[in-house]
Amino acid sequence: MRHSRSIITLTIIIAIAIFVVAAVSSFISGTSDHYERPSSPDEVLEKMTEAAETTGETTPSEAKTETSEEVSQAAQQEAEALESNAQEEVLDNTNEAVESAIESAKETSKSVSERANEAIAAAENSAAEGRADAEARLAEVEKEAGIAEAAAEVEQATVESKNHTVTAQGLIYNPLVVTIAPGDSVSWTNMSTHNTESLEGLIPEGAEMWVSKMSENYTHTFTQEGIYLYKCTPHFGAGMGGVIIVGEPVNLEQIKNSGAKGAAKRLVKKAVQAAEAM
Repeated sequence: MRHSRSIITLTIIIAIAIFVVAAVSSFISGTSDHYERPSSPDEVLEKMTEAAETTGETTPSEAKTETSEEVSQAAQQEAEALESNAQEEVLDNTNEAVESAIESAKETSKSVSERANEAIAAAENSAAEGRADAEARLAEVEKEAGIAEAAAEVEQATVESKNHTVTAQGLIYNPLVVTIAPGDSVSWTNMSTHNTESLEGLIPEGAEMWVSKMSENYTHTFTQEGIYLYKCTPHFGAGMGGVIIVGEPVNLEQIKNSGAKGAAKRLVKKAVQAAEAM
């Protein structure tokens, strides 16, 4: 581009020199046989062109074309450079915005995570405290319930445990059949010439057998369910005996299949009738 400007400057200087020389020559001699004054600018341009061709330089028109192309190329390059710079600037701004957004998101996520952890920790602490309080209250309730339950059991045992009386009258026991609950007791009274003795094989299996002293009142507690048959030892031949049914008659079939005879058979019949009527 600088080369083209030099060419243009040189051409203008040459043109000015030609005009100056022509003017001086005309002033001095009025006319010149050796120099023909250009009659018009076109002739001047023509001479400039010839001079340029002689020196190997380009014409002003060509120089102007080259200059225009160079200016266009320079403008295009500058536009491309500006566009590239703009794209790089946009890309840089975009990257900065993305990085800023990521950092902000990280900070927000961290903040949310920390808050969530704090909330979870607070909830766990609250739950632990509530659980401990609930367990303490439960222990108190259980303690109170245990005391109440023990009192209830004592009261129940006192209320439900009953004593039933069987009186010896002549050669019979009155009542002949007594139905009681497990834990109840039976007292034989008016036993001046009698006693009471359980009949082997006619009481529940594994139950405790008993026999009282002659002419003494006697009390026995029954804890195992079933049918119990007993007798007055000296007067059993006359049929003096009785039946006690404790709770459920669980050994009814055993009593039915006992094969008892005599007075025992009559007691078995009474016991079966009473048990089946329950």
